[in-house]
Amino acid sequence: MTEPRPFLRPLLVWAFGAPALAVAVFLAFLTALLRGNGVKGFWAIAPGYIRLMSWLFGIRRSIEGWEELPVEIREGRQPAIFVGNHTSLLDPPLLIATLPSHPVFLAKQELGYVPFLGWVIWLAGFIFIHRGHRGKAIQSLHRAAKRIHDGQSIAAFPEGTRSRSGQLLPFKKGVFNVAWEAQVPLIPLGILGGRHILPADAWRVAPGDYHMRVGRPVNPKDHPTAESLKRALEGRVRALLEGPDHIA
Repeated sequence: MTEPRPFLRPLLVWAFGAPALAVAVFLAFLTALLRGNGVKGFWAIAPGYIRLMSWLFGIRRSIEGWEELPVEIREGRQPAIFVGNHTSLLDPPLLIATLPSHPVFLAKQELGYVPFLGWVIWLAGFIFIHRGHRGKAIQSLHRAAKRIHDGQSIAAFPEGTRSRSGQLLPFKKGVFNVAWEAQVPLIPLGILGGRHILPADAWRVAPGDYHMRVGRPVNPKDHPTAESLKRALEGRVRALLEGPDHIA
């Protein structure tokens, strides 16, 4: 029998979190103006807000394997693409608050025009991708690859949507085409606990452990095609989710 999800605690936390988010965004913009850099303004404020909300919800974040990565990646001097599974609406903010580096996300161009959300995305320095027009889509992917190659780490969920069952869905090829062009390391992530904390189509956040397993880097140069790279990362993420005994 499924354990009933809490009601009062998430209701109160969301009630506090909405106005607190407005204050956090204002402070991020103010910090950006003072520092002359929007991305620095976002990273000065956003992780702290997310960690506060996590604590109020009773989410216990942890990360395993980070210290085994090359120091250049850990310190952000080597750009990388972090690739993980996706089961919860909270995955993007929790990833932002948990990874010690500062990866951004690829975002649909249309989201940039959504009031408030679009402002935050622009402030955070997310990379916009066209989806509707093939020519513009290809151009935007080339621009994304260049920005990554030039030093910007990103995070991606190649399943393309949240898994409602918790099982890993087949990976889509888009981010691996970008990785293939950018020629930067890919870091597999196995994210555990997201579906329990907040499954798809739910708002009642449950307390719990949010654990991130970090795998060894995968070099695009070791694979003949983007398709081969995709298969390799899907296998690595699956192994991380199954446990240490399955990691090759």
